[in-house]
Amino acid sequence: MTVTVVGGRYDLIRQVGAGGMGQVFEGFDRNLKRRVAVKLTHIDLETDSEWTRRFLREAELMATVGHPGAPAIHDAGITDTEPHRPYLVMEFVDGVTLEDVLARHRRLPFGVVATLGAQVAAVLAATHRHRIYHRDLKPSNLMLCHNSTVKVLDFGLAVAPDTDRSRYTSTGQTIGTPAFMAPEQIESREITPQTDLYALGLILHELLTGERVFAGANAFSVWSRQVSAAPPDIRAACPGIPADLAGVLMCMLEKKPEARPAGATVVHAVLMRHATGLAELVDDADSPARLYAAAVSAPALSAARPVDDPAEFPSAAGKRVPTGDLSRGDLHRAVQRARKLADESRYHPAVRHLHTAVRAAVPLLGARDADVVDARVQLAGLRFESGEYAEAAPLYRALIDDLTAERGPYDDQVVYCQRRLAECLLHLGDTGEARERFRRLQTQLEARYGAADRRVSEIRALAREPRPEP
Repeated sequence: MTVTVVGGRYDLIRQVGAGGMGQVFEGFDRNLKRRVAVKLTHIDLETDSEWTRRFLREAELMATVGHPGAPAIHDAGITDTEPHRPYLVMEFVDGVTLEDVLARHRRLPFGVVATLGAQVAAVLAATHRHRIYHRDLKPSNLMLCHNSTVKVLDFGLAVAPDTDRSRYTSTGQTIGTPAFMAPEQIESREITPQTDLYALGLILHELLTGERVFAGANAFSVWSRQVSAAPPDIRAACPGIPADLAGVLMCMLEKKPEARPAGATVVHAVLMRHATGLAELVDDADSPARLYAAAVSAPALSAARPVDDPAEFPSAAGKRVPTGDLSRGDLHRAVQRARKLADESRYHPAVRHLHTAVRAAVPLLGARDADVVDARVQLAGLRFESGEYAEAAPLYRALIDDLTAERGPYDDQVVYCQRRLAECLLHLGDTGEARERFRRLQTQLEARYGAADRRVSEIRALAREPRPEP
């Protein structure tokens, strides 16, 4: 029997899955002697450059995240034989999908559902931090492994709304699965973290009740119900469900994204209050993964505070029941307000306003969260524009350190901050360090883009004869 070999080293053994973008095969890596999963685009998509681009972006996006709840990415490329098809090589995930779990058990206890959901929410918290939104969460894309860990599969439809990462959606293409699509996704409106939270809410509801939340005779009827029909109240189907668990679940199923929880970390916090483990599904008492997780979580568990209010979670619109944390919406509005003040040449109140918002957002969302990073870049920019170079320089240094560790040295924002820092140093009279920074940046960009690239030419000119910009 002839074995198909991809990339000169990956044997395709058998097909184990298929989706809208391609086929997934169990494979064998000849070089490292290990089992892998190999995804190939469908043959009929080989001439569609947009689908090819989206497919290859999955590798780049997920390699950036590197979360244990998502398959590790090993390699990516395009086959060297006809037909030329993009391929993605990743960790082979062995287990059963939550679709299989539902078929076997029909409905699951609160504690089991909370445990499964908390793991998924943890993965979403990591991907959303990079503005990577899955868009196709469903039970068949969630794999329960034998060590009780849950892997979120198939980020092939993921969207990260940044520059060249935005919307890889062809006209006429339906992206997603009707039974798990949020109203804004169906209506082709903006995709946000709350889009994935809506899908996770539908999954958790189904795991608890054994019934699909919105069903219909065809895709159109399901879409119509997703947009306009109220979801069944989980309290009716599960009378004993804890109040906060019911509350966050129904909040996730709100039609308006801004009415849903502010982020996956909020959902995770509520679910963890009721997580009891997965002993009813998996016998993992001696699992190395379980032992490792117990050691990692021990300090957090010992410091966990009791819950006084069973309904403490913020919405994406900033409304809370009740808490005082800053929401993403608050941060976005703070950036817009600061920008408006700066446009009116009122830099001092602009800096003060945005500095206050960033200081509140960092402990809640993290310094490397994409929205927080944007706000930090804006704050440094306001300092720079107002001539406060001594104050702007340390902000750019901190951004360079954080972003390089998170995204690598070639990220657009890293390059931008590197250039701005060098310009700050010029204005402060430190031409030696400024010239050295420009030269290092030039070498770095030449290695990535080539000596003729416009970005390289601009930096080369600055490295040769750096002068402060007027």
